[in-house]
Amino acid sequence: MRLAAAVALGLAMQCALAVDPALLGKEMRIEPEKALAEARVFEDVVVAPIPISNPTVGSGLAVVVMPFYKLGADSPLSNTAVAAGYTSSGSWGVGAAQSTRLLGGEMRLDGSVGYVELHYAFFGTGSSAGTAGDSVPIVQKAFALVPELLLRVASHTFLGLRYRGVRVETALDTDVAPPQFQSLPGLSLTVTSSGFGPVAVFDTRDNDMNPNAGILIDFRGNYARQDFGSDFDYEVFTLAANYYRRTGPGVLALRAYACKVSENAPLFDLCLFGSGSDLRGYEVGRYRDRSMFAAQAEYRFPLAGRFGGVVFGGSGKIAPSFGEMGGQPDLPSIGAGVRWLASPKARVNLSIDVAKGRDDTSVYVYVKESF
Repeated sequence: MRLAAAVALGLAMQCALAVDPALLGKEMRIEPEKALAEARVFEDVVVAPIPISNPTVGSGLAVVVMPFYKLGADSPLSNTAVAAGYTSSGSWGVGAAQSTRLLGGEMRLDGSVGYVELHYAFFGTGSSAGTAGDSVPIVQKAFALVPELLLRVASHTFLGLRYRGVRVETALDTDVAPPQFQSLPGLSLTVTSSGFGPVAVFDTRDNDMNPNAGILIDFRGNYARQDFGSDFDYEVFTLAANYYRRTGPGVLALRAYACKVSENAPLFDLCLFGSGSDLRGYEVGRYRDRSMFAAQAEYRFPLAGRFGGVVFGGSGKIAPSFGEMGGQPDLPSIGAGVRWLASPKARVNLSIDVAKGRDDTSVYVYVKESF
């Protein structure tokens, strides 16, 4: 679902954090004696009705409003995304995502907040459950709040702290369920997950929205604890590495991603294939387990005017642990897409992709790049 679906219909919707007006004026170098008309607040604004096409929640429509602005003359662009969407499965959601760059880029204040009601097919856990294809319809109602603060500690290196609070109500969306799902724990209960964790980022990209060069390495941990209000004690760790380089007329983009979840994690917090940027062509959660790895490559090239194209491919696996991945089936992904430059100043594209996975072919419509 990328930005449209991830913001409007995902759990990790970034939160809009308030900025004190006096500090805002100081950061933007607005002097009281100058006319207000001389202060340009927004660099650009993207307003887009986005058709949603996603193998998990069906087809529908989302509306995304994304202004771009600078909070300081020497700071990179910040942006706020507000979105709402509805799909043919009856799924809907509202959310806001914030990416804030302060003090000339020395501080990053980001986050998400949102509420969703998701109707989708649950296949169970493990590769065998995904390949078997047996599922049961479930409904999940979830509220998520995920703020984080990062400070630059060295050249291109940021360290910080992240809070993640999620409340998910899960129930069967049918009166008759297959026998293998009737007694499965976690399908009819409400779970609260609350935890803190470290964030470490190494970022040399030339642009956050659509990089042409650079490296992004992103590590995130979450320690859910009953002392913080969580129903269970467990940990989640993710590590992503992206690489961008101009090659010929376009840009070569590479990505590797790993996820590890401890025991006692609820179903919604297992490593989910097809979620976020990893990988296209899969229903989110059809393949889920406590360990996951995925790698992909994408080539982005200009076509004509504001239009561009992409081709991509990748593969990955899930398993109870990384040591058990050798015996699990490969989960490949291949596809192509079209881009339209919606905001030349911020280098933000509207994107349409067609991706074929192991089991199905899927269409995606979203804002920004896949990664």
